[in-house]
Amino acid sequence: MKTQQSLDTSVEDAPGNAMFTPPVQLTAKETQALEWCLKGKTSWEIARIQSCSESTINFHFSNIRRKFAVRSRNAAVFKALKSGAITVDPSQSRDIHEPD
Repeated sequence: MKTQQSLDTSVEDAPGNAMFTPPVQLTAKETQALEWCLKGKTSWEIARIQSCSESTINFHFSNIRRKFAVRSRNAAVFKALKSGAITVDPSQSRDIHEPD
């Protein structure tokens, strides 16, 4: 019996176990908020874009941080990019281009 508990614990702690966790399910508004945040918009600006209040946007970010189990908006954006929940559009990149 002790052996079974040890095996269960080691399986849960295994690095490959992360593949079995279900993907984070974001609402359309949460996804849009993350995309605007990635583009450098503040909560106030996102609220104006989405025609809602700033507190609604902050509520969305609170849910996003909870879903990704992170403490900051930047960490949430990073995890969303890493998981594929949002993507970077290369045509709208802010890269500096060398003059011709």
